[in-house]
Amino acid sequence: ATDRTGSVPREQTLQTAMGDAARQFKIKHGVAKRTLKELQSYDKEIAQQKDKVEKMTAEGVEPTDIRQQTMVLQEAEACKVDARRRLDGALQDLEEQVDIAGEELKDTPELVEALALLKEHPPPQN
Repeated sequence: ATDRTGSVPREQTLQTAMGDAARQFKIKHGVAKRTLKELQSYDKEIAQQKDKVEKMTAEGVEPTDIRQQTMVLQEAEACKVDARRRLDGALQDLEEQVDIAGEELKDTPELVEALALLKEHPPPQN
């Protein structure tokens, strides 16, 4: 809807901007939650893989098999480092979006959940 001059009324522009902020908040919140789950999955995989390598070593399994499982472990550890880096960025982005869209989302379950996530996993400070 435009006014008679062909421009969009200021109120509508503000509503669109606030809607965009809420949408960006939801996206950033989803990314942070998904990346946290991924990081936790790597933690679990690393623990399982360490146990497997230790068990294989104790049982005297072929050194090539142990080496192969050690490589799998190292790959999981490298993936965890990458996931941690991405989570740090996602948490910083989420914190920024909370600042931007916080008033609009006041008292919503999504905001409460995001604040709890940020409290439990604070983003790194530059």
